[in-house]
Amino acid sequence: MGGPLIVIPDDYPIVFTGHPALERLRAAAELRIYTDLPRTREELLRRLDGASIALDLRSSTVFDEPVLATVSELRLISVVGTGTDNIDLAAADHYGVAVCNAPGANARSVAEHAIALMLAIARQIPLTDRETRAGEWRHHEGPELEGKTLGVIGLGNIGQQVAKIGNGLGMRVIAWSFTRDEERGRACGAELVERNELLRLSDVVSLNIPATPESRGMIGERELSQMRRGAILINTARGALVDEAALIEALRRGQLAGAGLDVFAEEPLPKESPLFRLDNVVLTPHVGWVTHEASERLIQIPIDNALAYLAGEPRSIVNPKALKHTKQGGGARPSTG
Repeated sequence: MGGPLIVIPDDYPIVFTGHPALERLRAAAELRIYTDLPRTREELLRRLDGASIALDLRSSTVFDEPVLATVSELRLISVVGTGTDNIDLAAADHYGVAVCNAPGANARSVAEHAIALMLAIARQIPLTDRETRAGEWRHHEGPELEGKTLGVIGLGNIGQQVAKIGNGLGMRVIAWSFTRDEERGRACGAELVERNELLRLSDVVSLNIPATPESRGMIGERELSQMRRGAILINTARGALVDEAALIEALRRGQLAGAGLDVFAEEPLPKESPLFRLDNVVLTPHVGWVTHEASERLIQIPIDNALAYLAGEPRSIVNPKALKHTKQGGGARPSTG
């Protein structure tokens, strides 16, 4: 059919393929969908050839400056989720590519997963499960979490939910974010503190902050050494926040009791990673958002955003400057809805 082309370049593991919501896209545009990951920039460029809109599902699909410079017809990237660290936003502005996301769509699911990882580490559930299945009958003593201190780094939609659940468990919740918002802290029951103080006081530290130039590598050897001996680190945000080698060393020497990781510096996690050989780590494959409810929202909202854009009413735009580019025609009106 004629008209705009919408491409989903990275539907693996499968999320969109076969979903009835795709008919809404097909009614408005030509749709092309790929059910494996583009392994190279060249492959991604081939998939995006001629596309006006891309639905970006996987953070491993990188829209860097060379890609954005080449896909001359691309006008919108509709992100399935909130993170845009795989997109060069400055280049997107320069080449007139608007980027929209789905804020809050997966917040509760990711927060619940963070708490699940915390409980799994505290009570050594994966280790106990493996031993029980092997015919062993051992008890591993772990802490109660009531009365312990939960440090939440980042008080966006996800961090606020983590704080609320922590309060429900009877934990003392402290928090730090780049933007100090006392009202937001009060609303989710978190006492705002300085970052170094949070690391020093927390029994559990949960990372819930985007990967930005300011936050990348924010948890390194120095920060890990500041944490309480026997503390737990939870990362459901982005692998780039943590110096993975320093974390592995802290886990090996017992500085940390354990870590629950849903995100990694390289995804999928390479088979040779030392993390696989550590019993005090719980690993999940970037699935914090994978619940029935969040998956449905994360299918519907990016489609809604793409259709709104085609109707001349772009929304949830994270780089509104791009809408002023000549490629955009000058008539698009951003919305925060």
